[in-house]
Amino acid sequence: MGTVNMNDYPNTRAVANVISLEQTTSTNDVAAKLVADSKFDRDGMTVVFAREQTAGRGRLGHTWVSELEGSFTASFMSAVSTQLATDANLNGWLQMIAGMSVIDALQHIVPNNGLKWRPDDIDDDAPDTVQLKWPNDIVYHGMKLGGILSQLVPLPNDPSTSVVVFGVGLNLNIAPEQLPTPQSTSLQLITEPEPDTNFPTPISLADAIAAATVRSMERRLWEFGLHPANYAQDLRKRVLEECWTLGKPVLVHYADGTTQTGIARTINADASLSITNRDDQLEIVHTADVGVLPVNM
Repeated sequence: MGTVNMNDYPNTRAVANVISLEQTTSTNDVAAKLVADSKFDRDGMTVVFAREQTAGRGRLGHTWVSELEGSFTASFMSAVSTQLATDANLNGWLQMIAGMSVIDALQHIVPNNGLKWRPDDIDDDAPDTVQLKWPNDIVYHGMKLGGILSQLVPLPNDPSTSVVVFGVGLNLNIAPEQLPTPQSTSLQLITEPEPDTNFPTPISLADAIAAATVRSMERRLWEFGLHPANYAQDLRKRVLEECWTLGKPVLVHYADGTTQTGIARTINADASLSITNRDDQLEIVHTADVGVLPVNM
């Protein structure tokens, strides 16, 4: 695990503490160790970057494949109230905050870095932009651009405060034949440079995405901490507008290994997902990995 020079990611360094690594097993593991070793600076956000991640993790034990110089792999760390982070009626919105912050960042950096969204020939009603696939994926017309793994780490010697770690993985400059699954895509494939503009370098793109994510995430976490219930209501409205999952057939993989098929109907006040099953009965999904099935399921 080697540390990269202190001059990389200048835009992110302007808004957050940065730890930059050439290679590591998992940026979330590095982040958790920083907290355990009392090396986390609770004033402001910290971002742990890795050019290459060898054992990246997704939800429910899934793996995240990263390509050297082709993937965005970073963990965003912030101190939060333990009471808020463990409140079952509210803590689901932390995951939504992470997802919407990344979407904010991508929607900002694409037009501001000489890029435009590439029109897609998929026959659906989705707009040509990134959307949230509940609960933790970033998609473009249903194709997975990336995902987010959230962890809560207790702060030593201060039980009132915890550190939330959002591990973000995105496919940036990856060709179709290098993508991990047929349902995956990359920023290189869903955007195109404006005339007389080149596609940004991977590190400059990662820097722009991370800096914009920090700005959005810091603001959202601050507002959530000040007025949790009111902010959750406001965020729910935005998520309902930009959630690709709603109205789609879904396959729910529960943590105990069981599955459930249905149609995604709405996001609830606690950030859970309501689905109707094959018998048209309403079911609530809290901690599950939701995969979208073909319409003729």
